[in-house]
Amino acid sequence: MFAVLLALAAPAAAQPGPWLPAPADPAAVSSVTVPAPPAASLGQLLPVSGGPWVLGEVLFFSAGRVVSDYAWRDKVRGRRGQLYTSSDLQGDVETLMGMGVFDRVSPAVYAIPGQSVPPEYATISVSTSQVRVVFDVIEKPKASEAKPKFITPPSAVSGLILTPTAYRGAGKFNNPGLGLDINAAYFIGRLYGKNNYEDAPRKTNYIDRIGLWTLTADGKMQVQSDAGWRPAVAVGGQAMLMFRDSPQPTVTAPGVSVKVDAKKTKILTDAYFVASKNLRGTRLSAGVMQGNIGELVAGLSEFLTPEALRFYAKNPAGTEVHSRTVPFASVFYLVKPDYPIGVEFMKFNGAAAAPYMLNFKIGRFLKLNFDVAYLKFRNGYELLGLFQFRYNHFPSR
Repeated sequence: MFAVLLALAAPAAAQPGPWLPAPADPAAVSSVTVPAPPAASLGQLLPVSGGPWVLGEVLFFSAGRVVSDYAWRDKVRGRRGQLYTSSDLQGDVETLMGMGVFDRVSPAVYAIPGQSVPPEYATISVSTSQVRVVFDVIEKPKASEAKPKFITPPSAVSGLILTPTAYRGAGKFNNPGLGLDINAAYFIGRLYGKNNYEDAPRKTNYIDRIGLWTLTADGKMQVQSDAGWRPAVAVGGQAMLMFRDSPQPTVTAPGVSVKVDAKKTKILTDAYFVASKNLRGTRLSAGVMQGNIGELVAGLSEFLTPEALRFYAKNPAGTEVHSRTVPFASVFYLVKPDYPIGVEFMKFNGAAAAPYMLNFKIGRFLKLNFDVAYLKFRNGYELLGLFQFRYNHFPSR
């Protein structure tokens, strides 16, 4: 037993002993496994929420055996003879899980009998003995052992189509921190629409080209996670570049012809607040945008241009669809990790013709990246078709 304690008192990767014979060439051998020592010989078990301690040794257990893998050991921030805290321990667990080779990492801390802490740490360490940190790991199957399988990446949950959520991304990113969304939407055309202005002939439209692109950068900070009855909360800002690749449709009536310039580029911005809640897999969000992003809606229908508003809606000259406050809400559900369906609502407060918009994320029903938007305004409505692409980026810390 004395020989066992001596063997455990030094790093398992560096010394020979009953548990770990030293390889002749460490560079040529990445890992060595030996039977695990009895639990009693590891020392006195300490609570992992305690600390600080003085680190004496780090061991890895896998499938009931001690494993010496230099790639794993190099990821541990603790060093022998130095202070080691519970936050260091938690950070090491997160780092090890981030390697992508473990299904589970369970830490434990043991006081090493006979190894006193250095005098300079005697009044700081909660234990008079140095500690042995043990990570019990469950490794993922090696690629050569697992059956080949194509894994589709999960869909982002940081936003639906034009509105954000309080989440930073899929699953594990439901925690406070920063996130960046790059979102592109292309409104290809109007599928169907009706307009019935006063003193003007009723107009029905079918399959009209729109050709409007929106490229949006959405930076957010999640300040509260979704847990229990508490919703996730985030604040952020958006900058949207709006441009065309074809002319906006033309409004034509007896004596009046309105034509919009073929190509226009405009930058819209907003700041927003949003709260989101996951209820049995259904994610609900509500918030408000503040800025000129509400002017986007004027580019989606020729009946909302200043000329049309003047001639057909009998508004004063110079009337524009201009909104500074856009309340929004959304609900969506992941049928599969890569299969979202949902709907979002946007109300453009204060805008002429009182427009609002419903965007339906239903493209997966058609096995296509093709969604539908419903734009309603006073005396008319439009049914639009669009494509949407979203990319998430997260800081490494």
